[in-house]
Amino acid sequence: MNRETKDYISSLNRDCLPWHRMITAYGTAEKYNELLDILEQTSDVENWEKCFEDISDFEHQSTMFPPAPFVLVFLVRLLKKLLNRDTTNSNILAKKLIDEFIYYAEVCNDAEQMQHAEPLCSFADMLDEKYLLSDEVQEDELIEMFEESDAIPDDLFYSFYYYSKLVLLQVPEILEESGKFIVESNLLKRKL
Repeated sequence: MNRETKDYISSLNRDCLPWHRMITAYGTAEKYNELLDILEQTSDVENWEKCFEDISDFEHQSTMFPPAPFVLVFLVRLLKKLLNRDTTNSNILAKKLIDEFIYYAEVCNDAEQMQHAEPLCSFADMLDEKYLLSDEVQEDELIEMFEESDAIPDDLFYSFYYYSKLVLLQVPEILEESGKFIVESNLLKRKL
């Protein structure tokens, strides 16, 4: 990962992201900021799982959607917090998150095996105005828009996977530093 991407990931502020202008499998990501707050604050496993299910529509049936690399940045940060808490519930939640990361790594690798365009030059390019939904777009228009063959340019589409993988590359190092989930860390390294 180059320095520009590393700096971008470390400085990304979720309050500044136009979540409401990014399409997901079931609408837009407009509630992502709120859902990330809940994921960070709750230690109740059942409540956390429900919230994670609500936010996980950035991926559906091995298709990554525009918010994927961005939300993964904050989920990786959440993993660090969970590992630092070192309670039974935080370890359970960390394990659940790691299992999801392993799955997303597989999705990204599958995309790499297919013919694809080059990714956009930088992580931030995915937030270019031309790639975001209009503020006026209606919910019923989203499905129609996404089904158009040219709805998402090839370089942008591959960038969802490419930059998601770059974010996930941080996880094995985080796990090694924590001294926890070494088996999962090794599995993730093989997937990445």
